[in-house]
Amino acid sequence: MIKITIPGRPVSKSNFKLCNVHGQAWMPKEGKHSRYVAYENMIAGYINKEYSGPTIEENLITILKLYFPNKRMGDIHNYPKSICDGIEKSGIIKNDKQLKPVLIFDYIDKENPRVEIELYKSSEYEISYLISKR
Repeated sequence: MIKITIPGRPVSKSNFKLCNVHGQAWMPKEGKHSRYVAYENMIAGYINKEYSGPTIEENLITILKLYFPNKRMGDIHNYPKSICDGIEKSGIIKNDKQLKPVLIFDYIDKENPRVEIELYKSSEYEISYLISKR
């Protein structure tokens, strides 16, 4: 199992896409919209500090715990893309398609906003879930 904590408020990819005159989306590397690229690089840096093994080639069960400073979190489904792109950018996997399934949990932590990433090799772990009536 690999567990990494990324400090700070999670960053969503959808807020930083720009379109050119032909309608093609792109991510700017400079200026006010470059925060997403910096966030991807920050995730990659934290992962590279924690993991020094070989590139993982199998699928990984991925658990993302998003801790926001307040209830203004936007669409929770836009956050995994930025996080998964950062994981891929770190080089510990070849492609973010390996991150499946992805479970997303959101919480409020005013004092310590962060993202906790847990990665489990599919060959070593299995996932089960239970949904029960309250």
